[in-house]
Amino acid sequence: MSAAKNPTEKVMSELELSWLDASENAAHTRLFIWRVPAGGESLLDAFIALQQHPEGRTLPDLFLGLNTPFETGYGYSEALGREFVEQYEATENAAAWNAEPWLPCYSPAQLHTLLQSFAQAFAEDLRYLVLVLKPSGVSDESALTRWLQGWLEQGADAARVLLIDTLEQPIWQPLYEAHPRVVQLIVDEVDGMRVMHQTAQQQTDPDADRLLFRRYLADAMLLLEKGSSAQVAARGELALGIAQRRGWADQQAMMHNLIAGGWLKGGDHAQAVTHYRQAQHLSGEIPDPALKGQLRTQSTFGEAGAWFAKKDHLQAAKGYRQAALEAQAIPHPVFEIEGWRMSGFCLWLAGHRPTAMEEYARAVQAAESVPLPERSQTTLPLVFQDLLRIHDKRRTEALEACAARWQREKQRLIQQAEAALPAEPTIAQVKQTESRLQLQLEAMFTVIREERENLIRRGDESFRRVIRLAREKLHPHWNGLPEIAHPFDAPPGEWQTLPEWGNHDASLSDTAGSNPL
Repeated sequence: MSAAKNPTEKVMSELELSWLDASENAAHTRLFIWRVPAGGESLLDAFIALQQHPEGRTLPDLFLGLNTPFETGYGYSEALGREFVEQYEATENAAAWNAEPWLPCYSPAQLHTLLQSFAQAFAEDLRYLVLVLKPSGVSDESALTRWLQGWLEQGADAARVLLIDTLEQPIWQPLYEAHPRVVQLIVDEVDGMRVMHQTAQQQTDPDADRLLFRRYLADAMLLLEKGSSAQVAARGELALGIAQRRGWADQQAMMHNLIAGGWLKGGDHAQAVTHYRQAQHLSGEIPDPALKGQLRTQSTFGEAGAWFAKKDHLQAAKGYRQAALEAQAIPHPVFEIEGWRMSGFCLWLAGHRPTAMEEYARAVQAAESVPLPERSQTTLPLVFQDLLRIHDKRRTEALEACAARWQREKQRLIQQAEAALPAEPTIAQVKQTESRLQLQLEAMFTVIREERENLIRRGDESFRRVIRLAREKLHPHWNGLPEIAHPFDAPPGEWQTLPEWGNHDASLSDTAGSNPL
């Protein structure tokens, strides 16, 4: 007799049945949308990954997940076709199939022909060939939608597309509503938190306290997502009782942070602060310095966030300042930067302008220990954007508007380029279109970058000083957020040259100023 399935295996079986039910009568379906709660998306990803391996495959269909970034429709088609063939050729003991006659693919129609050729070659081994598309980046959502609409115009053969979204963010709902005849929606209520909870309930441990603690912790985490603040606190207190009796300081601190999160979610700031402070106190009893610093910093950030949510900006500033100091002691420069930044932000909101500037300066100083190429991944760019807004709000908003205009113009040029191509373009046609698009995008990039430079040039000295400092600490062509990257990631060249006004020493010593645009 086979062993009982664990909670994860049960969910995999549920998803398998769900797909079989949905795909059984899908003769006209060209695209599936699989919708799950946000907390269950990782389970669906795991199910699809399992189906991609010969040992784990339980369905008559072959799934292939691709996170190819989307720039243009023709570029996306070409990349998908190329990656599909590369993955096939990398498969051990792959049977003979010649993809060359169908490459390159520059349209959904050409990609469909390639995939259908594969499906027909292996018709005895599969029912559907399902491309699971999760682009790692999308230049233009409307362009991706146009590509998907082009796919829907193809025949409903063995090649299908699968998109994934969530109940909380059903981003593909408009596509489903526009094409209900050829798009099928699958909805499953799988829940990663519940699976974790069920797994904890089934665990065994010779230490009864440790086992019971894990179960109470799993209960509290599930209630944090689905229950009330009082329910989280009640279950959390049961776990705390065990941790206190056993002297587990780290587990006590963690539970206080969890209970505090429950109270904060329910809007009880006072209770949240109380538990965050208890977590801070208990973290001092942890012997491991690294864990002690991590939990203390986490709970201090939590308390500061509770004060910020209550709009008590002075208390929040104190909390963020303390969190920065604790992060400094670990050391953890990324957390330290954020602590000083939020302290400065809160002080500015509270009207303490000179002190706020000092805190921002400390954030810049904290970034010195972060390698230069990694600083853009911290909140240091937000520090400089805050400072620009402090010095000249209208000018900073104008810089932001330039970035929005760049996105609009890029989308317009991409749409124009795609519209100029026939349904099944040749290599020569695509090369000509791509060359023209590159020239247009680079020209537009230069125009908008110069608009930003002119805005900066006409700002007062304090505004330009912030830009100079940002270029020193981030990269030499930084000109505000959102950043406008070169459309083709061109290497450093003429477009990165500093303007004349930017060749002076950088500091934050001057007071904020403003002048007309």
